[in-house]
Amino acid sequence: MSEPVRPARLRRETGAAVLMALFVATLAMLIVTGLFYRQFVLLRTIENQQLVSQSRMLLRGALDWGRAILREDANRSSYDALSEPWAQPLAETRLDQLGETSSIASLASIAGSMEDAQGRFNLHNLVESGKIDDKELESLRRLAALLQLPTQTADLIAERVLQSQAPPANVDDKTGEMGKDAERLRPLPLMLPQDIRGVQGISPDAVDRLAPYIVVLDERTPVNANTAPPELIAARVPDLTLAEARSLVAERERISYFKDTADVRLRLGAKGSVLTDAELSTNSRYFFIRGEVKLDRAVTHMEALVKRGAPGQGAAAVNVLWTREL
Repeated sequence: MSEPVRPARLRRETGAAVLMALFVATLAMLIVTGLFYRQFVLLRTIENQQLVSQSRMLLRGALDWGRAILREDANRSSYDALSEPWAQPLAETRLDQLGETSSIASLASIAGSMEDAQGRFNLHNLVESGKIDDKELESLRRLAALLQLPTQTADLIAERVLQSQAPPANVDDKTGEMGKDAERLRPLPLMLPQDIRGVQGISPDAVDRLAPYIVVLDERTPVNANTAPPELIAARVPDLTLAEARSLVAERERISYFKDTADVRLRLGAKGSVLTDAELSTNSRYFFIRGEVKLDRAVTHMEALVKRGAPGQGAAAVNVLWTREL
């Protein structure tokens, strides 16, 4: 009676062995697949890091290119205008078309542009000798009103700039050192236009609308009438309407740019007579340089603020104040 049972038991044991073998094979395949995937991810991560590193090197080259153009421009003319070579953007171009012969030249493309930072309102102007400059504040208030923002926006920004520049109240008279409490309460200086987002009372919408018109430089600077938008010119010149500023900008681009501040005052008429060279100019020393590099899968953006030497100094040096990746 026991003979028929043995083949059935054998079949069950054989089936279990087959299932165990399939399970082991599947497990081994999953382990190997996981190892290959992790290796693939590691290799791709290393490749991406190399691409980003190479892109950053190329962006440094683009920054040097921009600085060279600004140095050459210093010897070309006594004014800075949007008709000059520095203001013309570089369309996306492969590096091998620019004469580059490196191994990555055929894989990389570069694009770039420059902007006159003095075509914006410099927030550094708001404070002079530890006090808010009323004339500069009024100019920022007019700009806010032209952008349909509350004039209180200008007051909040001015107070923030004053707080970051003012000396701390509790400095030890003997050691001259700042107390820890003062250091902790003193706000950090503004560096980027978007930093006004941290000013209490200013809405995100106000930041987005005002940021393209402001800048934070390391010294007081006049507004360049050759590069400033109509809103800023109207804000800078008392009693000048936005329509008149737009007409002035259209004239400068259609007929000729301003050669000097006397030319600006002449075209503004009586309204320009109250302006000083500290408020309006026709040349600039501060510029934004922006670049984009595409290298295989990596796309890297960079922005830098540079400062050029004073006019009349020949091949003026162009120093980098800061750079950041966008």
